[in-house]
Amino acid sequence: MLTMNLAFLPLARPTFDIETANTYFAQSCELLKQQVDGCRLPEGLLMSPEEAGAFLRQAAAETELDAVLVQATTFIDARFILEIMDATEAPILLWGVREPRVNGTRLSLNSMTGINNLANSLVAKGRKFALLFGNPAEEALARELGSQLKVLSLVRQLSRLKIGVIGDQPDGFLFSGADAGMLAKLGPQIVELDLRQAFDRANELSEAEAQAAVEAVSGQVKGLELIPPEGVMKFARFQTALQQQIQELGIAMVAVRCWPEFFTDYGAAACSTVSSLIDQGVMASCEADIHGAITMHIQRQLCGSAPYLGDLVHIDETKDSGVFWHCGAGAFSLARPDTGAVAGLHPNRKLGFTLEFGLKPGEVSIHRLGPDPSRPGEYRMLMMKGDALDEPQKFWGTSVEVGFRQPVVPLMKELMRQGFEPHYSLVYADINEEMNILCDWLDIRPVVLGEA
Repeated sequence: MLTMNLAFLPLARPTFDIETANTYFAQSCELLKQQVDGCRLPEGLLMSPEEAGAFLRQAAAETELDAVLVQATTFIDARFILEIMDATEAPILLWGVREPRVNGTRLSLNSMTGINNLANSLVAKGRKFALLFGNPAEEALARELGSQLKVLSLVRQLSRLKIGVIGDQPDGFLFSGADAGMLAKLGPQIVELDLRQAFDRANELSEAEAQAAVEAVSGQVKGLELIPPEGVMKFARFQTALQQQIQELGIAMVAVRCWPEFFTDYGAAACSTVSSLIDQGVMASCEADIHGAITMHIQRQLCGSAPYLGDLVHIDETKDSGVFWHCGAGAFSLARPDTGAVAGLHPNRKLGFTLEFGLKPGEVSIHRLGPDPSRPGEYRMLMMKGDALDEPQKFWGTSVEVGFRQPVVPLMKELMRQGFEPHYSLVYADINEEMNILCDWLDIRPVVLGEA
């Protein structure tokens, strides 16, 4: 069940079939009780603009609303929506219901004309909205309502989030940065954390204070006993210190400058900390990739499972596939079941600990949020689908081979032609419907390559 602050406004006029309207109202309330914890429901149909406005203002006074669901249970005029717009700035979902009978007699509800009237007024006033149509007992309507509410909850969440950026982007990694003004349109606020101070905080911790972090991963990662103990303890100290900062500052996700200072100054790899945080639900990106972390956070909130951020490093025309890889980061839960997540050393720096595994097979969605070159100051979202193949680890580090369901060479060239960032985030779920809804609410241009 979704937890959000939602107000439901079933609007009606007494000159229509109120008996049927009341039936729809009761069914709608039951549906909302099943889907939402925190929905404000009126005692009955709201039959005047003043009644609708009073109910909404009372709901808004009690809590900050995440969204308003406006059902034209019968035909209503534009005064209703003008009153609603005046009462709240919260996103508005319009809901139209079907005629109960089409038999050559009375037009019972005329809900469709009602939502048409409301939509006309919303557009005229420049207010963004989304539209639902169907009866509350319909499964398709329930699914669409659930998707819309999940996205609207995420939109509100994004407006309040903080992303911790630990150190600057590595030299030459221009795509990893973000413009604070642009980012404000989505909501997340950047909290800059000094990397050297983070090292100092970690080094100040005793082994006893950090031991819990070792114990937490020991049952999830194989081969820890083969890693030099000082490398494992450095992971534990940094992870513990960073988790303390995350809690102190109210940070929801982090983007970490993972090289070169992690190796040269701290003497360990950041990969294990990044991987562990992702499995705990705190999205973490390598190479201080801000939009990469946000992409991961969006995916995690929409599907509830860990994403994987990687470079596209290899293609195979015979299978129309490509390999996504990173040097040692990946949520432990994504490892192939037959190998599990294995502790290792960084392939270039020979410091630990990192992760060594191929990712599990399954259907995946691939995304990337970033600036839109065709609309300066705005965002775009890459959207692709594929299948993580049942293949072993391809390179040292973590990797997954994905079949793209389309010719891979033209796809690779199109990714380059459009200048997408070289960090792609994939997740084991089909969330493109919800991602399209999110793009619509936040004015992000979706770029779909392949099947929608």
